[in-house]
Amino acid sequence: MKKFFSSKAIGETGESVSVRVARRVKERDSWPTFVAPTARNTFKFLAGNANQVILGNGLPSEEELDKMLPMKAVDWATLRDPKPDKLQSTWVGHSTLVVQMGGWNIITDPIFSERCSGVQFAGPQRYRPPACSVEDICFNEKVGIDVCLVSHNHYDHLDYYSVKELAAASVRSGRPMTFVVALGLKKWFENKVPDSLKGENTVIELDWHETHTIEGSESGDKKKLEITGMPMQHWSNRNGFDKDKTLWCGFGVKSVGDDDESSRNFLFSGDTGFFDGLYNIGKKYGPFDLAAIPIGAYEPRWFMKPQHTNPDDAVEMMEAVQAKVAFAIHWGTFPLTIEPIMEPVEKMKVSMESRGKDLSTFISGHHGETQIV
Repeated sequence: MKKFFSSKAIGETGESVSVRVARRVKERDSWPTFVAPTARNTFKFLAGNANQVILGNGLPSEEELDKMLPMKAVDWATLRDPKPDKLQSTWVGHSTLVVQMGGWNIITDPIFSERCSGVQFAGPQRYRPPACSVEDICFNEKVGIDVCLVSHNHYDHLDYYSVKELAAASVRSGRPMTFVVALGLKKWFENKVPDSLKGENTVIELDWHETHTIEGSESGDKKKLEITGMPMQHWSNRNGFDKDKTLWCGFGVKSVGDDDESSRNFLFSGDTGFFDGLYNIGKKYGPFDLAAIPIGAYEPRWFMKPQHTNPDDAVEMMEAVQAKVAFAIHWGTFPLTIEPIMEPVEKMKVSMESRGKDLSTFISGHHGETQIV
């Protein structure tokens, strides 16, 4: 397999963030599977699909949604008392998971807002509510969050209102939170979310292959946590004038036990199109006990293929990164593209069956449901 990306973290010689990000952009642009989205193609996509993507028209009724994609009540007792030797994941919606491993509570790309947009009066609107609220997690049910992962700056992954609320909740509760974000986003957090740096809160930005270690507790109830930035095939843009000025990435998260049996390894992929570098991730960082892999927002392929995996890509990605179990994310929440709501899951199951794989190893859960591996 030809190697299309470097395995070396950049910046050890004191290079600026902008130089490091530009180098990664150049690296991604060299991959044969990537084609950058142009303004013309973006306009073509939105102009042809605005009725569904922007206005949300044509969605099933609330009654139909309750039948095809019912919400599940969060099992708070399980979240408050996770098994120390297991990895468990609760789907809040879209790409937001509460992952518990090694004594730590981790939230991924949190979005609790009604819309994934720069404003809350326009933009793609939820058709399924979040399974719970920040208030529920941090106060009402006393679960709490220790680490917040942010993969890139697109509005459905970096929601200002949600990270602001999480940071404020951390300050109120006195439970420190570490925000681990893609390279270049630390400055955004410093400017927009001052509570992310208050008290013992910290913001850590990571390049691809760069690792941040959080030491375990002396009591042993929290194991050492290693969080590594992973290359993914995507892009960044927040306001139309900052394309690819900050990095995009996935995260490998490993809780380090006394031996392999007591360690757990989790991959959060954020957003990505399929690319051969995923095989290198599996070889270098796998196998993963659980990998959160996107299965939705993939049509039309002429526009979405370089940036979003479809269900067949997702199944191949599961194999490439050497995931023992995969969890479907990036579907069932916002009308971002034009495929029918349940098509991602239906096609993922067909792809799994065609490859002779056990359907139970690629989980497509309900909002609010907890999976334990």
